[in-house]
Order: sequence, then C-alpha cells, then structure tokens
Amino acid sequence: MRSRFQQSLALCAIILAAAIAGPPAVATSKETIAMSVGRLLEEGHYTRQKLNEEVSKKFLQTYLELLDFSHLFFTQQDVDALNAKYGNSMAGDVLLGTLKPAYDIYALYTKRVDDRVAKIKELLKQPVDFKSNATVELSRQKSAWPKDEAEADQLWRGRITNELLQEHLSEHPIEPAPQLVARRYDRLARNVHEQDKDEQIKLFLDALAQAYDRILA
Repeated sequence: MRSRFQQSLALCAIILAAAIAGPPAVATSKETIAMSVGRLLEEGHYTRQKLNEEVSKKFLQTYLELLDFSHLFFTQQDVDALNAKYGNSMAGDVLLGTLKPAYDIYALYTKRVDDRVAKIKELLKQPVDFKSNATVELSRQKSAWPKDEAEADQLWRGRITNELLQEHLSEHPIEPAPQLVARRYDRLARNVHEQDKDEQIKLFLDALAQAYDRILA
C-alpha cells in the first residue's frame, strides 16, 4: 500500500516538473497544475483521504517549515495569524486552483527576511561583547518560533555574535568579520527574491505532498 502512495507522490512531482518546464505556448496554468496534484493525492492513496481541514493544518505547517526550517524569520505571532487565515482551507484551495495562500505566505516570508537582514546590518555596526556567558541554540529545526519580534531580536543577537566570533577565530580571514557576515545575509536575501512564481508553487505543492505523506504515514 505504501509503495503505491509513494508512486503517486512521484507522479505528482513528474506532473509538476514537466508542466513548469514546458514551452510557454503549451505550458499548463499553475492553477490547473495545483488542481491536478490535489486530485491525484486524493485519488492515488488507498484510503481516498480527502484534502480536509486536518490535511490543511499539516500542509500549512509543512510549508512554513520548508520556508523557515530553522524557525528564525517567522514569529509565533505570524504563525498564529496564518493559521487563523489559512489553517482550515489551504488544502481545499488547491482543489479549487486558488494559489493566493502560496503567494501571500511567500511574500510575508520575503518581508521577514528583508527586515531581518536590515536589522543584522545595523547590529554589525555596533560593538560586540565576546565575554558574555549567553548560550546560542545553533540547531533550531525542532524549536518553537520566537513568540514575537522582541524575542526574535534577542535570538538573532546571540546568533550574529556567535558568527562574528567564529570569523574572528579564523586562522586565515578573507576580510573583516562584519563584512563577511553581511555578505552572507545579503546572499540569503538575494536567493529568496530570485525564486519566481513557478518555483514558489513547486515548493508549495511539494509541501502539500509531504504533509499528505506525513499525516497518513
């Protein structure tokens, strides 16, 4: 049974990749692709599980984690607001070809990254205390999102201090530590902005397939 569903997920990926890669004159619309993937997920599994509210909640969670896997850019306030807005309906929206949640959430993620990079650059202009006894949680995939912007600021202050310290301890520094760290986050922001709508929708539907797999595992 499991292998049959895995084949369905693989077929979803093939449909999505082929449609997006096709010539513009014959390319299938993103809305039609989304509806096809949704129907395939519903019909391809032996349980005939519907894309209901339970799947929607897991879908939203999975999409947020694919975007912000280290729980660094969104806050719990963001997550709560998105759950209130889309938590019960995202999976059903896919069946209707409604992709507004995908674009809205990605736009919010882009804004959070831009805002954070701006704050990091301001932080890099300030003197750094390397004698602090504060601890830094380097792996945050299983951690909660910061509850609000103030908690996020505190979390990032520790992370940037740690990154600066690592650069200062480097035996062969290429350039001053603040410049290296600033360029690192400029590159991150640039990568986020370079994701076009095709890539955003692919990630969105990947999240749906993953969520469906998890909830029925």
